[in-house]
Amino acid sequence: MPKTSARTKQYQENWTWQHLQGLVTQEILDAPQLDWGQVESRNIRYLVRTITQVPWVTPCAFLAVVLTTYAGLDAQTVLHYLKVLNARWRHLFPAYGLTAFSEWQPLEHIPRYMNDATGRDTFHTRQEFLHIYATVAEHTQAYLRSLLPAEQVLCRSWALPPLPMEIQRRFSRRAEVIEGQHQRRKIETDAVTPHFAQIRSEAHLRWNELHRLYLQYQEALTLVQSGMEALPLAFSYEEPRRNQRLHCVLWDRASFVLAHADQYHPSSVQKAQEKIERFHPSRNHYFLEYVKAEPLSERGPASGEFLWFDDLLRLGLLGNGPGCGSEEEVKQKQAYLRSWGYSHSEEQSISMPFRTGIAGLITWPREQTKTFMIFAQARAKGWLVPVEPLFAAATFGLASLDLFTSTGARMNELLQVSLTPECLHTLIVGGTRRLVLRLVPKGSDQPADYFVGPETQRNFEKVTQLLQKHYQLGGGEPIPRVPFNPNHPRAHRFPTRPYLFQFSGQHLLEGAVTACLRFLCHGMVFQTLDGQSVTLKAHILRHVFASHIHQVEQVPLDVVAMMMHQKDLEVTGYYAAPTRQQVIAAADVLLDRFATHLGSLEELLVRAPKELQQQLEEARQQVGTLATVVGGVCTCHAICPISFACTGCAFKIPDPARRDEIVEQQQWAYVRLEQVKKRGLGPETVKMQALAQRCTAELEEMRLIEEYRHDESYQPTLTLEAREQRAEETTPMVREALSGETPTNGAPGQSQRRSARSTATTSDH
Repeated sequence: MPKTSARTKQYQENWTWQHLQGLVTQEILDAPQLDWGQVESRNIRYLVRTITQVPWVTPCAFLAVVLTTYAGLDAQTVLHYLKVLNARWRHLFPAYGLTAFSEWQPLEHIPRYMNDATGRDTFHTRQEFLHIYATVAEHTQAYLRSLLPAEQVLCRSWALPPLPMEIQRRFSRRAEVIEGQHQRRKIETDAVTPHFAQIRSEAHLRWNELHRLYLQYQEALTLVQSGMEALPLAFSYEEPRRNQRLHCVLWDRASFVLAHADQYHPSSVQKAQEKIERFHPSRNHYFLEYVKAEPLSERGPASGEFLWFDDLLRLGLLGNGPGCGSEEEVKQKQAYLRSWGYSHSEEQSISMPFRTGIAGLITWPREQTKTFMIFAQARAKGWLVPVEPLFAAATFGLASLDLFTSTGARMNELLQVSLTPECLHTLIVGGTRRLVLRLVPKGSDQPADYFVGPETQRNFEKVTQLLQKHYQLGGGEPIPRVPFNPNHPRAHRFPTRPYLFQFSGQHLLEGAVTACLRFLCHGMVFQTLDGQSVTLKAHILRHVFASHIHQVEQVPLDVVAMMMHQKDLEVTGYYAAPTRQQVIAAADVLLDRFATHLGSLEELLVRAPKELQQQLEEARQQVGTLATVVGGVCTCHAICPISFACTGCAFKIPDPARRDEIVEQQQWAYVRLEQVKKRGLGPETVKMQALAQRCTAELEEMRLIEEYRHDESYQPTLTLEAREQRAEETTPMVREALSGETPTNGAPGQSQRRSARSTATTSDH
């Protein structure tokens, strides 16, 4: 079983106020009415490890205990405030020539900072600093006012100088910042929403592709480990979705060095022959080299293309790769990531969108393995692929994407999923077992029901199988129980459990799940109307889910709020607000309808309220949870939102095996449509047209489900290649220079290919 990493042990260490002794005065630790025992370990750790030997260490420590004990803020909010203040002061103090905190004068320095046209900080960054400084300064001043006069004198030197209200009013643009955030979020949602169904389908198909590569890799590995074949082992298999044959080679350390002996130091070659030191079996590892892709027909892609993530391999963008290399190489990598929307020009830090922070997830499992592979890649003819880490990332990515897009769950709720009776419940409906998740939503301390379908359950089972393989568990052995991510603000609410989203003995960080999601969806093109690329994140998918089920599926807003476990309907209304494309589409349909129904326009306007009232009354009827309906099963456990018009409903999970029911309904709709057209029944005509369209959409969803199920069941045949043939056919990979082009608009899954020039090195490693 993988050992607990040093990083995990550091986070699990209990940091207490005693660690601050020597960094701050004892008077602060004994400050009146304050309890350092309430300050969480992570905030103590941040003070000790990050805010040291700087002029503001004392006020920051004082802030941590005041905000926690007196103001009652949660630990994550306190940590965020400390990080923002620390980051800005690290920039402002040297810029303004300040050496002691007593020199900090907010009345002078904050206006100067807000008006500084030469500074690199964005408008949003400046507004955030202004808001946070004003907030925490007021908390400390309120604490001082609660003390006795003598105590005030003692503590005043530790508190932040207050910011006059006139300064706040003059420079604060808080409402503008919030409105800008809302607009950006809706613009991003607008770019993703039209591809809602295709995203889910494409993700399944991609997982199937990588699963086939993983199975072929495992089969080749079994042949070598059983002694039936020797290394290096060249093999190929057919990839049906891309209509191509992939050619690969299986290596281990020793065989690779011996095959490239002219590029390694003689001592390394000798050690590889003798299999000693770093070539000893205990330190040995296998790896895959992708050589080339060969089209099976004229419909196949150009030779040399790999799976959807080949540009990430070529450009070295996995893990910490975007920050590695010369200054020019890093600059080019960051430009490429920006072209895909993974970072923005105003960001000053290095963007690493495919970094999980866990060895063996996306990247090579051990540091020594990673180092060897860097030098091996420079000598390889093809691309060295971390098959198992990438397959693990794709599996986590698929499970998270499925849950986000089928329930609208938050990241925090996804991380709670565990293989325990407290989380997993089953209901028997019509003789069929159905799965219900019990998770604690944001703003609550009680678990709520999240109903999931068979596909989500299958994806959870894929994760479970991955973990059993990863931990080398025997039949019936449970996956390990791990602590909830200690950096999460609600970690104290959740005990140690066998969480589903874990790896190498660690509960996954939110960033790790996001990295896996990004990896699985890389290459899908989502662009705003002004051409800006948008990447998928959990919160965007939550907005997309809300907008889709409310605007497209016509689920009432109060029901959307129940599904998403939101208490404030105004917040739900913001989430479910129509996107720009939906408004344009609705206006286009409405104008067409006006053009064809001008004669009955007055009657339509008169009757509409009555029809809406009737629909509202019918929607008050109740329906059983997970009931069998036409073409699938219903997951609605509250009021039926569309009066049992189940076709096209967001609550229904389509069943491809019952396609004939939807086909029959669509045929009836077409027959009825012709009848009502002849009789001049305008509203009935619109209803039948809508029903026929919903049938078409549902049939398309069934087709997509069948497509990825069929694709998933395909079992390719491993073909071993003669070494002589491989030597003749294998050609060096073309390593092109990095390109700064922006990906053109296209359908989801349409990857815009880029490549990089790799510089071979003759260093001995």
